Amino acid sequence: MDNAVVSSRQPLNILVVDDLPQQHVVMRTILEELGENVITVASGREALKAVLERPFAVILLDVNMPGMDGLETASLLRTYRRTARTPIIFVTAYIDESEMERAYSLGAVDYISAPVVPEVLRSKVKVFVEMHRMHHELLSRAEEREAIARAEAGRAAAERARQRADFLAAASHALTRSLEIDATVQRIAELAASELADMAFVAVRGIGEFSTGLTVKSTRRDDDDAPDFDAFQSGALARFFPDASRFVHRLLHEDDADGEPAADESVSEAVEEGPVAQGIRRVSAFPLLTGNQKGVVVLCSSQITIQPEQITLCQEFVSRASIALENALLFSTIRDGDRRKNEFLAMLAHELRNPLAPIANAAAVMRSAKEGDAQVLRWASEIVGTQVEHMVRIVEDLLDVSRIARGTVALRQAPVALSMVIGRAVETSRPHLIRRSQTLTCDEEAVDIIVNGDVVRLAQIVANLLNNSSKFTPQGGHISLSTRFADGTATITVADDGQGIDADFLPRVFDLFAQADGSLHRSLGGLGIGLTLVRHLTELHGGSVRCRSEGLGKGSEFTVQLPGTVAERTAPALAPVVHLNRKAAMRVLVVDDLVASAESLEALLTIHGYIVRCAMDGASALRAAADMRPDVVVLDIGLPDMTGYELAAYLRQGTACRDALIIALSGYGQEENIRQAMEAGVDHYLVKPADLSALLDLLTSHDDGQSYDGIAST
Repeated sequence: MDNAVVSSRQPLNILVVDDLPQQHVVMRTILEELGENVITVASGREALKAVLERPFAVILLDVNMPGMDGLETASLLRTYRRTARTPIIFVTAYIDESEMERAYSLGAVDYISAPVVPEVLRSKVKVFVEMHRMHHELLSRAEEREAIARAEAGRAAAERARQRADFLAAASHALTRSLEIDATVQRIAELAASELADMAFVAVRGIGEFSTGLTVKSTRRDDDDAPDFDAFQSGALARFFPDASRFVHRLLHEDDADGEPAADESVSEAVEEGPVAQGIRRVSAFPLLTGNQKGVVVLCSSQITIQPEQITLCQEFVSRASIALENALLFSTIRDGDRRKNEFLAMLAHELRNPLAPIANAAAVMRSAKEGDAQVLRWASEIVGTQVEHMVRIVEDLLDVSRIARGTVALRQAPVALSMVIGRAVETSRPHLIRRSQTLTCDEEAVDIIVNGDVVRLAQIVANLLNNSSKFTPQGGHISLSTRFADGTATITVADDGQGIDADFLPRVFDLFAQADGSLHRSLGGLGIGLTLVRHLTELHGGSVRCRSEGLGKGSEFTVQLPGTVAERTAPALAPVVHLNRKAAMRVLVVDDLVASAESLEALLTIHGYIVRCAMDGASALRAAADMRPDVVVLDIGLPDMTGYELAAYLRQGTACRDALIIALSGYGQEENIRQAMEAGVDHYLVKPADLSALLDLLTSHDDGQSYDGIAST
């Protein structure tokens, strides 16, 4: 049956098949009153071709035709899909009963003898034409109704899609109106309850600056108070919706990395029969993923069934909620970082001004003292030296933090005895303990343990822990240091009976610039750097560090764990022999445009027996070098007429200092500065303010004919 829509006002096609041309004229004459299209063909083959070109409402088929007769033609017509049900009226001059039975078996609707009666033929054809027209009208109306239904369904789907899009757009706008974490979580719950459920819970683990528990917000659509989340989770959720309960517990309380949910993972569970608390019949849970934090959105509905498109809408909403919450967390992190930065700058100014005050006082006392008053000079020099050491430690800690942040910390790793590390750390921290009259108890059970690492950095780790304990332990308090070894791990524990650490601050104790007491009147000082260095340096050595405290006023305990091995017993090495009185004839050229720095260094080296000459710029340094042929050149990098790199290159090119020891002494301590100095011919690079003992060691070693590998930097 052709699917074309036939209008009642259009003429239909009538096919006449007869081998006699005069019959074509007769049929057209009889049927023309019907107002339809009469198509005539002379054979069965032409009929088969005609039905392939156009549809027909009725076919008049002559039975007796040469070649393919009418019955054979009808049989073939029934095999075509288009004419399988088209009415066929056989026309014949000879009526045979057997032929008639066969004709009716092929689907013939009538059998007319010739010559035909015009009124009878016209009436019968008209009936079939009208039936054909009504049939197509019915099909047309059915298609129209189907099209209308499809259009209505499309409009309804479009309307639902528009409503979903409007809700998501409104939700996105509402979620971006605030970057406060609590307000964002509350708004997520309110939006979910207003559109997606009768009651909604939003629970996120570990958000906020100090939070270690759950942040939960809940709301109901009917404005009644929602039940407590813990009570609902352990009560109705666990009892009636076990799958959802397990899913929620997994999201909030399990840390299995392999069980991380996918962004589109969810659980929806319904109760078919029986009463349920709060009238809830279905619970759906969706993961609320926010970077390092994990959370869940729980939607509770009184409806048992939920459509797939509703699940998709919920997942899309939760996805946008996750983005909004993550933005709030990022904003909180940035804001907290900015606050800590401002606090750090204020603390840095405070910490740097503290040593400057006694230095200024010492300078004023020295100016006011009588000439030759050795006692006053000694007191002032001790004050200045102590405060300069304090400032150097502050600067070094800052540089260490910068190197760690850039990943440029270079460890000089070698097997080192843990007892040596402990000894150096205790010696470094001894002044702090003595100054505060504190007792240090050492229990070095792991005295024979070897760790692979940088002995200076390892000692810095332990010294920072001791200094931290000393700082937060009152006068006369007690500090203990113990070492243990088990299963290839060396453990260093520093414990004290000081002020302890609040539980909220404990997770952030190793964060950079973190201060439990950020008030201006805090008396303990510090930049919040020491423990950060401890953590990073420990991790660089393949170890870990953790902190434990029972709370304020109950002391604290820091434990460092490092890979270690049992030491092999070896014969003690002989102490190096240092030859004295060889340095008296050594000539040293000091090049520095800062007069005070050059003169003070000249005075120090002269006291130690060296022949010293100073130059304030590059040109005078070249003249002095040609005149005195120095054994050692100590030069600054920043000179007024040329750089220290250029001066070092000129000195290496001449004959006067070709074999001299050149030591750079500069305030620039970046790796690029050190590299350029080495390329220019500098042997050692010291950063101001340099450790003067390291400088004297370099001079002594050169005087003894020894050499140092590497760079000395303090």
